[in-house]
Amino acid sequence: MVRHCRILRTYRCKSPSRFYNIMLRVWKCLTDNPRIPGSIWAAHPELLPLFLTLAAKYHEVYQRASLYSSKLDIAEREMLQPELIEYMDEIASVLEAAAVRNPEILVISGFDLTKERRNLTRANVPQTTSEDADVQDTEQTPS
Repeated sequence: MVRHCRILRTYRCKSPSRFYNIMLRVWKCLTDNPRIPGSIWAAHPELLPLFLTLAAKYHEVYQRASLYSSKLDIAEREMLQPELIEYMDEIASVLEAAAVRNPEILVISGFDLTKERRNLTRANVPQTTSEDADVQDTEQTPS
């Protein structure tokens, strides 16, 4: 069981080759995955098909740019990458919201994950603001 996980959005600042690897993994994991229910996309019905279409186009352009070093293909790849990042951000948000009920979705999504590590003693210590502490100090000091 996965708890306190969230999607790392490191794909935003990766080189084209590393971004391509992450995008390819997410693309493959989200394509016709029976473990991700279609109801997740009900609020955003166009999101997944638009991402999958743009990812397929990016895949073609990336392959051509790496094989032929065409300046036009490289420029097109650089134009497509920010669009894909926006779609991936939206998809990550949708999946994180769905993960509240089904945490397994994050694991099978293809995104990189992180675990939130919280100190147990931190949760037990009541938090006070500095103003509250000042008021308590003045109340205890005899005038």
